[in-house]
Amino acid sequence: MELFAQKGKEENGTIVVEGSVVGYSERYLITTDYAMFDEQTKDLELINNVNILRGANEMVRSDRALINLENDSGNFSKLFLFNQGSKLWVDCGNVSATSEMYLANKAVVSSCDVENPDWKITFSSGKLNKQSSFLHLYNALFYAGNIPVLYLPYFAFPTDDTRRSGLLRPEIGYVRDEGVFYSQPIYYAPSAKWDLELDPQIRLERGHGFYGTLRFADSLYSKGEVTAGIFKEKSSYAAKEDLKNDKHFGFGLFYDRSALLSPLFRAGIEDGLMVDIKYLNDIDYLNLQKSGSNNFDRLVTSKLNYFLRDENSYTGVYSKYFIDTDQSSNDKTLQEIPTFQYHKFLDSFLANNLQYSIDAQYHNYYRKAGLEAQQFEFQMPATLYWQMFDDALRFSVSENIYLMHVKYDGMNNGDSYGQYFRNYHDFSVYTDLAKAYEKFFHKIYLGAEYIVPSFEKQKGHLDRDEFVPINTELKQAALKFKQYFYSSEGRKILAHTMRQPYYFDDYAYRYAPLENKVEFDISSAFSLSNELQYSHEKSEIIKSISYASYANDNGRLDLSHTYNKNEGNNYISFGASGKIFKNSSIFGEFQYDIDESFAKAWNIGFTQSKNCWDYKIVYKEDIAPKLTSSGKASAVNKRGIYLLFNLFPIGGVKYEYSLAESSKSL
Repeated sequence: MELFAQKGKEENGTIVVEGSVVGYSERYLITTDYAMFDEQTKDLELINNVNILRGANEMVRSDRALINLENDSGNFSKLFLFNQGSKLWVDCGNVSATSEMYLANKAVVSSCDVENPDWKITFSSGKLNKQSSFLHLYNALFYAGNIPVLYLPYFAFPTDDTRRSGLLRPEIGYVRDEGVFYSQPIYYAPSAKWDLELDPQIRLERGHGFYGTLRFADSLYSKGEVTAGIFKEKSSYAAKEDLKNDKHFGFGLFYDRSALLSPLFRAGIEDGLMVDIKYLNDIDYLNLQKSGSNNFDRLVTSKLNYFLRDENSYTGVYSKYFIDTDQSSNDKTLQEIPTFQYHKFLDSFLANNLQYSIDAQYHNYYRKAGLEAQQFEFQMPATLYWQMFDDALRFSVSENIYLMHVKYDGMNNGDSYGQYFRNYHDFSVYTDLAKAYEKFFHKIYLGAEYIVPSFEKQKGHLDRDEFVPINTELKQAALKFKQYFYSSEGRKILAHTMRQPYYFDDYAYRYAPLENKVEFDISSAFSLSNELQYSHEKSEIIKSISYASYANDNGRLDLSHTYNKNEGNNYISFGASGKIFKNSSIFGEFQYDIDESFAKAWNIGFTQSKNCWDYKIVYKEDIAPKLTSSGKASAVNKRGIYLLFNLFPIGGVKYEYSLAESSKSL
């Protein structure tokens, strides 16, 4: 410890300093009016206006302090301790300290304003671990303002955000027909490389379940998790709701890693592995994991992907396995196990302006019951480029070859294979110009494309409905237009693209759908976009996706409309949030199916947030699927109120009160 002061002296092995005293060591930074240091006992006594900074976050203010610099123990009179990271403070009388603990009696703790805290906890005795920053309180009484609310004989929580084992925020709720719901997550983090979360839950009138998640990182380039769980229905509930299964169980494995094998090869080679495996016996395994969680995707997809690439080519191996949660049996669900792909990146051949690429794929379509197939695809475009008029006008001629062979297993009519071959010519002329103006920058592209089929041949049977469809190129021409506007600061203002194909007389109609896309960033806060397809044949819009967004420091507004006639989608989505007072805001979301005339989901809520606490209350309705004993999927309209309350940095609790009523079959 080095001491600096206006005055100082030494008497019989004791150093005495006074007047703007500053003490400095590897452990402490101290200021006080008066200090005495005993060279024999290593005791440092600080008197009047004592301020101590211990580490980067811990600050102590006291009237009088005695610290042993050798073993880090001591005593404090009228101590006020503040943690800069968590904003948590402790105000107490006399405090003793060991090398590991602060020990206090009759104290107050909070993270709110010191003069008039919104919440506080008083306790008869407590201890703060210096190393783990964990605070233990005995005979704790929680106050909301000055009103006592809750007594706990023992309460403990961390004072910083260090990752550690313990109890996570519980979820408490009530659901009609399910009764009281309670879930208490347990978190175990023994290592920086892995942790384990256990989530037991009980629904008094429905049943009980247990879920677990193991997260890990086995290298600098990877992350993964293993999940598993089971929920056991009460027999009375399963019978009343006509459920297919009285047990809902499943497991999952996710693993994502780059640089798996590439470090063994030469520089410039990259590879990656992604494993995402899911298994479940029905959709309620997902719906029951958390309160208010619903899965709307009928197909649950498992994937296993690996790729290897360098600057010249890309090789990939993929597998997909689907579970159709609407069906009682998965035997007829078509799987893709495996798919192989080889892609040769664009490269020159014979001359720099003659370029080609290659893409080859193999698909194995498998299922237990029904038609299966093995499909091979090969594509190779070769393109010649040149330009004229000082690069203002550019031309390209492309020859495109496509070959497909399919081998069937389970075909009833005797056709065990199918073959398809085509090639076509692609002629393009285009200009790509840019010009800078005083306040903006403009870039424009205008081009025409002419596609001429050259040869096409088909043999055997081609099932274009169940397997990968064939994109037959027709004799056509297309006009393309693109333009971009940028501000003088480089911010994109507008992007506009159009494409209009024209089919010649060997097809049913002349004009293919007009494609138009506009993105307009009116300001950094306000943006509009629309993607549209107009059918000349039907004289109507067949696809339109519109989106509007406005956001600033006071709130956000999002509005979208999705219409796709071919896929049967026609719905609107609305979301908004905004401040109504300094620390308060309201929010809401709404999804409405226009064709079916019903709200798919909606919610509205209010949140209050301050530096030391916040709460959120939400009312929401949505539709959750379930599998009945007949093997058919039905829907349940779930309505509920959710309350989320947090004290910083202690944590909080989530409460749910919901009503569920049967809706309709899916």
